[in-house]
Amino acid sequence: MRTIKTLFILALAFSTLSCSLVKTAYNNAPALIAWRLDSYFNFSEAQKTKLKPALQELHAWHRKNELPRYVAFLDEITNDLGHDVSAKTACQRIESIKSSAQTLQTKFTPIIVDIAESLSDQQLQHLQQKLEKRNEEWKEEWWQETTEEQREVRLEKSRDFAEKVYGDINEKQINLLKQSIAKNNIDPAIIYSEILRRDEDALNILKALRNPALSNEEKTQLVRAGFERTQNSPNLAYQVYIDKLTQQTCETIASLHASTNAQQRLHAQQWVEDYKTQFTVLQSK
Repeated sequence: MRTIKTLFILALAFSTLSCSLVKTAYNNAPALIAWRLDSYFNFSEAQKTKLKPALQELHAWHRKNELPRYVAFLDEITNDLGHDVSAKTACQRIESIKSSAQTLQTKFTPIIVDIAESLSDQQLQHLQQKLEKRNEEWKEEWWQETTEEQREVRLEKSRDFAEKVYGDINEKQINLLKQSIAKNNIDPAIIYSEILRRDEDALNILKALRNPALSNEEKTQLVRAGFERTQNSPNLAYQVYIDKLTQQTCETIASLHASTNAQQRLHAQQWVEDYKTQFTVLQSK
């Protein structure tokens, strides 16, 4: 259900920005999300008018309720960074992030139901075209012709992120990432099949939400079921693959962190503290 999932991913996207941009991005999140969604749906003025206050209300809720959770979570991460961590702990932190996303999904559901009932055939066709374009961009970024090329791309992205967290990493650590990526059975075809499944699922849900015969409760359940399928895919091959990949990622995180020195850990703690400071300030607005 990739389309609807875009809603809550966008609300969390500011966390991937540099600290200097977090405040601006977060404070303008309703407008940024509305703009992004409009690019997918080409909303009418009436739809924009309905969406704007709903996003502002959600933003106020998020600032009051979720930002304190982010700060508490970052406290845990700061503590983790001071010592070695197990793969189990790394996976627990990933599950915490998923839990936050699920909470946001729940809060977004009424907005989706409310807006979807007025979507036209033309808007859904526009959405489908945008998804197809995005899928092609995904393939260009992640589905190279050879396994070796795929591994090189993943190594570059993994190294970039590791250096954001720890600062410069050494050859031994780069080799650790190489070995981890080589160990993983990279299969873009499995992921792409899930992307197509989610696209089809989202379009079917949005079409169904336009049915006036359905009650609000039935529409809400349709959206929630779609979100559940993003967490536990009916595509068994994908679910087995992603569960294994997640476990391997947790093991890589633990191994890489164990290889870091005191200076790198201090860099990582400061990196996290910078975000924590931003989120703490944003709570008071």
